[in-house]
Amino acid sequence: MNSVTSRFIVMLLIVFDLLVISCVHTSTVKDFNGKGIELEVDSREVVEINGSKQWIYLAGAQKDNPVILWLDGGPGGSELGWVRSYLGPLHASFTVVCWDQRGTAGSYHTDKDSLTVDQYVSDVTVLSEMLAKRFGQQKIFLVGHSWGSVIGLLAAQQRPDLYHAYIGAAQHINSLENDSIGWRMILDGAKAEGDEKTATLMEEMGPPPYMKQNKDGSPVPDGDAYYQVLKRLYHYSPSAPADKGFDSMKIFRAPEHSLLARINLIRGLMRGVKVVYPQLAFLDFEEEVPSLGCPLFLIIGRYDMTCVASISERWFHKVTAPGKRMLWLENSGHNGVFTEPEPFIELLVREARPLISKIH
Repeated sequence: MNSVTSRFIVMLLIVFDLLVISCVHTSTVKDFNGKGIELEVDSREVVEINGSKQWIYLAGAQKDNPVILWLDGGPGGSELGWVRSYLGPLHASFTVVCWDQRGTAGSYHTDKDSLTVDQYVSDVTVLSEMLAKRFGQQKIFLVGHSWGSVIGLLAAQQRPDLYHAYIGAAQHINSLENDSIGWRMILDGAKAEGDEKTATLMEEMGPPPYMKQNKDGSPVPDGDAYYQVLKRLYHYSPSAPADKGFDSMKIFRAPEHSLLARINLIRGLMRGVKVVYPQLAFLDFEEEVPSLGCPLFLIIGRYDMTCVASISERWFHKVTAPGKRMLWLENSGHNGVFTEPEPFIELLVREARPLISKIH
């Protein structure tokens, strides 16, 4: 396909997107009985964060409810479609803010060089300050899922004054150990299934870290190699019974997203895994985050082998915090907050929300 044809196709997509963008709407968020929750807060907006225009999506039953900022997995994901459909009851007690991080979905168009861990963490704190001021609250709650748990934990470590609590779901802790387990899981799974092509590739690559030479000859993590491993990980990860009913495609069907945003969600995920994830190659929160200045809640799926459950548990027992609580989701894997939403939401309503009274 030549460049002229490519530009023409892109132009057609943009025109079509403009035609349908007025049709986007907020998902109907429902309580545990399937009844729609009436929303006082309901908007999709563009805000400027550190010089970059980014989309946020706000929904909640009452304007004076405490705010939750939800940090999506990926890197490059947008979990809006999962949060609104699987965690509807959460919106009765909190104003839930979903956010297309720079480089994905509605916020896709941004400088590739700005896709750094430090920049994402800065974006989190700036947006947190913005939300606290907007809703007249001293602090907000911060939830990080998977990749979001990396930038969420770092933001909470740097600015604990901004948060009632940090809630880590499928918390990523140690990349080298975590990814080595993933590599072995893929290799053994491929051999068991007779997938010789994948088994041979894994054997040729060997366990991480995966490095290549930079232009100046210095070693840097190899994004393409990490992409080859990560795109096979879910297939060979042990699944829990509850995960079988999880509709992952809801992530692409969020009615709040325009067509172009959905296309850029796919592009953002591919770019995020290749560009951002390798930056975590030597991340080790057991060394880097031995303590936290705000209360900590850790949500772990018993069968999570993506952000390996045993590693998250080990860190939880080591880290110090003003208060900490761990919740096991016994029938779930990596996406346990969506496959077992009831205990997760109950924890936030009954144990996290009352923390607000302690700052008055």
